[in-house]
Amino acid sequence: MLDEHVTGKRHVRTAAPPSSLRVRQVQSHEDIKRFIGLPWQIYRGDNRWRPALRRVMRAKMDSRKNPLHREVQIANFVAYRKGRPVGRISASIDSAYVERYGDCAFFGFFESEADESVATALLDTAEDWARHRGMTKIIGPFSYTSREEVGFLISGYDTPPAIMQPYNPRYYPALVQAAGYQKRFDTASYRWRVSGSQPLQRRLLTRADAVMSAQGLTVRPVHLSDYDRELEVLRELYNDSFAKHPENVPLSRAVFADMAAEMRPLIDPTIIRIVEAGKTPVGFLFMLPDINEISGQSGRLTAATLLRIAAKRGGRIRGVDTAVVVLIGAVQTQFGAGIGRVLAGEIVRTITTSGYSSVATTWIHEANVWSNSLTAQMKTSPEKRHRVYQKAL
Repeated sequence: MLDEHVTGKRHVRTAAPPSSLRVRQVQSHEDIKRFIGLPWQIYRGDNRWRPALRRVMRAKMDSRKNPLHREVQIANFVAYRKGRPVGRISASIDSAYVERYGDCAFFGFFESEADESVATALLDTAEDWARHRGMTKIIGPFSYTSREEVGFLISGYDTPPAIMQPYNPRYYPALVQAAGYQKRFDTASYRWRVSGSQPLQRRLLTRADAVMSAQGLTVRPVHLSDYDRELEVLRELYNDSFAKHPENVPLSRAVFADMAAEMRPLIDPTIIRIVEAGKTPVGFLFMLPDINEISGQSGRLTAATLLRIAAKRGGRIRGVDTAVVVLIGAVQTQFGAGIGRVLAGEIVRTITTSGYSSVATTWIHEANVWSNSLTAQMKTSPEKRHRVYQKAL
């Protein structure tokens, strides 16, 4: 039986796949265009949906531009009915993930009409692709890897997503469950508002200052004038701090640089912090302005949006009131040393002095003890929940 809170009230069609339904691997420029453009067909009329930028999606799919293709096997597929696109899916195998977790493939970028025959045909195609490459399990949705957007939204449909928070129709979980998929894990996303408890904010700052004094820690901003060096500092901090976190694998220099290049125009240096013990980086806080608040649904950066980004003042983009915690962590040698308290205090300190009204998080794995402990300090409940599914092949 399908969970009602997951599926919502919208029923999906369960007719047998008609002979007119075909799934084709993306190869031509026209296929790419249809793969990228299909969400506008699915989400028509949904004012909460925020699309990925078309140019960003095109670059992700391009093996010549995206270094991830040198590390991950990737295939993309579109389902057609009578020549009309009705769904899409990706299938991928991350060799680093396989080395750590076993013979697992991913499905991702899943979109489908409310029709089990379409969803089943897409999932069957991804499963066959993975099975023929020796995989014994398939997991998803993962957007090519476990280090980007993951999961189907299962609660929190009433507000638009922040950047890097997946969004989907309520019926998607029902489609994959009907195809034999079961829960692998859940994630949560949070929101903390500056207008909240002032005593809590003072307590977080006091605790952070106490840890810094006791441990001899300092906090510094990121130096954009030395961008490449700072980028490598952040990558090394990420790989160390997330080394034992569930579903994670290390980020290579090329892939991290590519991800950072996409984010660079949005960077507000006032909301990025590096914690140091002496001169050694031991923790970090990487936040970005939530560009979803002004980006709309065109899938393109309009002239007005580009002007706002170009006219940043002190790092702030006019009209963006939320900062999103994209990455946060402490090196393993500092676990238990209070770095989480320092970073919680820095979230308060940077946001209250930078003019933002709220902080949102991307996804936090239910088994990520360190991050869940940090969010508990902020005394807020999850705003959204997402679920990742798996199936044996």
